[in-house]
Amino acid sequence: MKPIFFLMLLASALLAAPQAATVAEKGAPPTITVAPEQEPGERIVVSGIVYESDGKRPIANASVYVYHTDATGHYTQGAKDDNRNPRLRGYMRTDAQGRYEYSTIKPAPYPGNGPPAHIHYHVNSPGHQERVFEIVFEGDPKITEDIRARAARDDGGFSVRPLTHNPAGGWRCTQDVVLRK
Repeated sequence: MKPIFFLMLLASALLAAPQAATVAEKGAPPTITVAPEQEPGERIVVSGIVYESDGKRPIANASVYVYHTDATGHYTQGAKDDNRNPRLRGYMRTDAQGRYEYSTIKPAPYPGNGPPAHIHYHVNSPGHQERVFEIVFEGDPKITEDIRARAARDDGGFSVRPLTHNPAGGWRCTQDVVLRK
């Protein structure tokens, strides 16, 4: 009886795989959830495309890793705040069109006098240089002229992104990424 159950489970998994591919083919980018729905904070959906160095050709299967603070400005809960092991993080791969998307909460700035609220990005793909930067959100009073100047450079470490209202509720943001060879 157990081998039959195993075969049925395997068959159902194999039959489900084409459905996932069909959804992506219909135009929906691959989506992950970084912060679950019950996480306190304003919801935000961030999406984008990872491109080759020409800024035109998308990169399939690029790795995108993001992490950020919670609604109180902390990476972890407890006495020691540790950004090396953040609680709100996500790993994803781009689809055939280079697209990615994640749902999370809008991070808060660090408590005290720190930088603006931000989301850390690490993006890479074989044969390309890893791109490491932080996105900050337009309208944040902690965005300095230095951050804006650095965001204007390809290797400045920042990207200043506008937020729009998401029709489904919360915010929406777009962050495309160009990787160099």
